[in-house]
Amino acid sequence: MDILNFKELDSTSIWARKNLKDLEDFKVISADVQTEGHGQFERKWYSTSDNGGNIYISIVLKPENIEHLNELTRYTSYIGAKTLEEYGLKPKFKFPNDILINGKKIAGILAESVFIGSEFKGVIVGIGINLNLTMEDAARIDIPATSVFLETGKNVDKDVFLKKLVTNFKKEYDDFLKNGLPEGISEDLKIKPATV
Repeated sequence: MDILNFKELDSTSIWARKNLKDLEDFKVISADVQTEGHGQFERKWYSTSDNGGNIYISIVLKPENIEHLNELTRYTSYIGAKTLEEYGLKPKFKFPNDILINGKKIAGILAESVFIGSEFKGVIVGIGINLNLTMEDAARIDIPATSVFLETGKNVDKDVFLKKLVTNFKKEYDDFLKNGLPEGISEDLKIKPATV
């Protein structure tokens, strides 16, 4: 697994965009802390490495087939939710790019395509997931927020979670590029009940 980790960056996505031409497909840029992390509409993403840290990463992708690229944010949300389910949580989706637990935000996804002129150069998928955010830190966020730690009472090993997340992403990625969102997921990304 090719992960480039930094103690501190302004933003993993900004760094990835600046260095895109030198980064290979599926390079993961990770930071312990981001000083300028942001989500949709440039909303600031609060960042801390306290209590075991959280996930602040960008995945660099350079697919040849970009037919389903507009569904990449939803695919990444689906993978993030699947990974959180491994920790006993029941994630819900808030269109287009948030993952919620009990109505509180636990993760945000931001996919940004990079073009030079009309030539596609790649896409950078920014992922922020609150793993070990404390109640005190959650209170500093301007929307209701939670973390795996707050929901389960247990600290999460950030490196283990990141490995699970990237492994899960890769497992279904080729099929996603070819066929779009996995079968059995509705447009709003809620998993459909199995029919008997």
